[in-house]
Amino acid sequence: ARLLEANVRSFLQARNKVNKGIRDTIREDPAMFFSYNNGLTTTAESVEIASIGEGLFLMSASNFQIVNGGQTTASIHAARKLAAEQLKDVYVQMKLTVVPPQSSETVVPNISQFANSQNKANAADFFANHPFHIRMEEYSRRMLAPIGDTGYREHKWFYERARGQFADERGRRSAAERKSFDAMFPKSQFFTKTDLAKFENSYRCKPHIVSYGAQKNFAELAKAIGEEWNRNDGAAFDETWFQRLIAKAIIFRNLERIVPAQPWYTG
Repeated sequence: ARLLEANVRSFLQARNKVNKGIRDTIREDPAMFFSYNNGLTTTAESVEIASIGEGLFLMSASNFQIVNGGQTTASIHAARKLAAEQLKDVYVQMKLTVVPPQSSETVVPNISQFANSQNKANAADFFANHPFHIRMEEYSRRMLAPIGDTGYREHKWFYERARGQFADERGRRSAAERKSFDAMFPKSQFFTKTDLAKFENSYRCKPHIVSYGAQKNFAELAKAIGEEWNRNDGAAFDETWFQRLIAKAIIFRNLERIVPAQPWYTG
């Protein structure tokens, strides 16, 4: 996950057409992987290069990130765990851009956006690395929700900052660990960036914006959050803001369940 921190998505699992194709090429035609695959787009803050007779070699890279090619990387990792012998004929090309730390916040998201992508990236994916989302993710992993009248153990709300995070976090655990993960992060308390935008813009009295659809609604909120964050360097988005967001989520989801059951609701 740290290697893909600047990627717009986490691993989307081998459920969609592209990832199944990557998996099948490794299994059935590994020698053609180099020809069929788009390769990796990577960044680093600095690199050390050495000439050792046979050409230049990359000796080290500081803050190395895969900004495009997370699905390729994760598919190869999965194959290595299941059948490492399949990988002896697999080669992958890589483009590495050295980006100084002072430029990374603007340059890296642009590289991620403009790099040739194998899986469609939504507008919401490109705002995933804004400090607002990183902070919300941190709160969601740390802050416990009240047990409530019917509960018997503490639990949390899982905020998915990068698409595929929830399935990735759950999938890499053993069966016993998965049971514990499910108790701590119930599926009913999982929400995404576009869910957050629905909850927040509904509360901000903008149902007409919410009705535009997930991506347009998210883009509108992203613009507003970006301006509000810049005004006071994110000070307003504290733990209380996150707790209120979860309250909005509970209200929204209850209304979403209640309204369609009303006799006057026609769909």
